[in-house]
Amino acid sequence: MTWLRWKYAPIAAILALAFALRLVAIETRPLWYDDAFSVLLAERGPAAIARGTAADTMPPGYYLMLYGWMSVMGQTPLAMRMLSVALAMLVVALTYAVAKRGFGAGAGNWAALLVALMPFQIYHAQELRMYTLLALGGLIYVYGVLVLALPTNGIRPSNGAEPDASHNRGKAITFIAVGTALALYAHNLAFVTLLAGNIYLVLRAAVYRQAWRMQGELIAGQLLGTILFVPWLFYVPTQLEKIQTAFWTQTPGLVDAVQMALVFTTYLPLPPSLIVFALIVSMLVLIFACWQLVRLARKKRMPALGLVSAFLVIPPLILFALSYLIRPVFVPRAVIVSALVYAMLLGMLVARASRKLQIGLGVVAFGLAAALLPFYYSAFGEWRRAPYVGADAFLRAQVMNGDAVVHDNKLSFFPMHLYDRALAQVFLADPPQSDNDTLAPASQEAMELFPTEFRAAVAGRERVWFVIYRTAIQEAQAAGKPHGNLARLDGQFERVQETNYGDLVIVLYTAR
Repeated sequence: MTWLRWKYAPIAAILALAFALRLVAIETRPLWYDDAFSVLLAERGPAAIARGTAADTMPPGYYLMLYGWMSVMGQTPLAMRMLSVALAMLVVALTYAVAKRGFGAGAGNWAALLVALMPFQIYHAQELRMYTLLALGGLIYVYGVLVLALPTNGIRPSNGAEPDASHNRGKAITFIAVGTALALYAHNLAFVTLLAGNIYLVLRAAVYRQAWRMQGELIAGQLLGTILFVPWLFYVPTQLEKIQTAFWTQTPGLVDAVQMALVFTTYLPLPPSLIVFALIVSMLVLIFACWQLVRLARKKRMPALGLVSAFLVIPPLILFALSYLIRPVFVPRAVIVSALVYAMLLGMLVARASRKLQIGLGVVAFGLAAALLPFYYSAFGEWRRAPYVGADAFLRAQVMNGDAVVHDNKLSFFPMHLYDRALAQVFLADPPQSDNDTLAPASQEAMELFPTEFRAAVAGRERVWFVIYRTAIQEAQAAGKPHGNLARLDGQFERVQETNYGDLVIVLYTAR
């Protein structure tokens, strides 16, 4: 029993560290637009969630889960974010399980430690969004594929024989089905991760005689998962059409690939003084990892290596291809499973290093975390995370009867409305057919929150409090033109006061 406790002591300590890091600043980091959208939709109940998400870009899985969670735990920021924290803890544990299955217990411990420290993973563990659910579903799926394809320890026998995949097929197909369903209910781009196993087996079919049989079993698990997803399949074409217009990312290139490696390894945004340092570290880690993985692949003693690597490389490549063939949809968080697999491969390499090198690499990992996490927790450069509570309190103290509080758009209105439901506030509609025009009418109806036309918002008002992000003003100036709504207000009213709350600017206008 003492041996058993010692055996699992490292992962227990890692889980405790991961939990602590995911709680830091969890109550003080402001909820932003995406968080508020999740809450304002989820609180309306299952029927409204179905209507709202049917016209949106994401499936209803996370919103339904959040609805159930809020019904029990309440709607304070801490209570709501603990759902993502709980899912993230399962992600850390599953990272350990998958890496252990593929590469051994040492690799599992190191992979879990890296995931515990990575700001990219901590960020999504504190978001009221679906990415931790996507990661969980994806890891369950990857684990199922490993069970299907590899022996228990993931190491090729010394005689060089191919692994026998006849064991635990029912278990593997169950994991694949559950992971497929969870991932599909979490995110409409989940398929890029789910296809990685199929593509790998197609590539292996020429030299691995069991690949086609495994392909059939993998597809059987995927079909079972898809059957669980059938209630939502009817809405997928509509959502895919929405994705065509709702994503406003640029066509990706080499810079985006480098940025993805930087985000996975370190963090963005960072102050200029640390960007170069973080980029150098990220590139060195990536180059070293690729060099070592190629060396290991040549030895042909680790059958898990190619399969696990497929889940790192193939999903981003599919997103790249889609971005050029259909519509730019290169969103690193949509391939969050690839980031977890990257940690597994790094963990495997560290586990194979000498004890002295392991200590040195551990010091480097903790040093990077100590240097970069403070910037994450302070939300450096995140203009969308303004101090909304303070802005609401200011307006509540200043607004008089007959005043109007008007938001430039939904991005500032949603979080401020969430924090103060009693304060009368409205938001202006996004320009029709613009990149920002992403709030579908069905979603507005589900939440019972509708934009107001400019004339209706200010008509007959003696005073108007206008809320806008400074970043929006600067973007208009950089384009060489005044901000549209500000210009209209300046033309009808007199600007008498400006108050800043982070990136938020609250402008008081009075009638001339």
